[in-house]
Amino acid sequence: MIELISILCSLAICIVTPIETNKVRGGWVSKKFAGDRERFLAAYRKQLNMLVSVGVVFGALNLLLALIEANPVERAVKFVAAAIWFVAAGVSHVSRRGLPESSPNA
Repeated sequence: MIELISILCSLAICIVTPIETNKVRGGWVSKKFAGDRERFLAAYRKQLNMLVSVGVVFGALNLLLALIEANPVERAVKFVAAAIWFVAAGVSHVSRRGLPESSPNA
């Protein structure tokens, strides 16, 4: 059950991150954010850095767990989960690199 939740979360990261990053590139700033656009971009970059780290760590952990798993079906599920987490890390990294250095309206 935990693997299923992990896979769903990593898939959500893979889908939502590029969509939200495109909105941020277009000038969008969250209504809940109290600072200006420059601070929002810095906070968003920090969030994407965290997602890269989480993706690499969870991918590596799932890979290690798959290598010690005896059941072939569970091993395959863990390999798939590891692959999806590594993809989530890659998507977050590419999204971070695509952010503007400053506000497009400046």
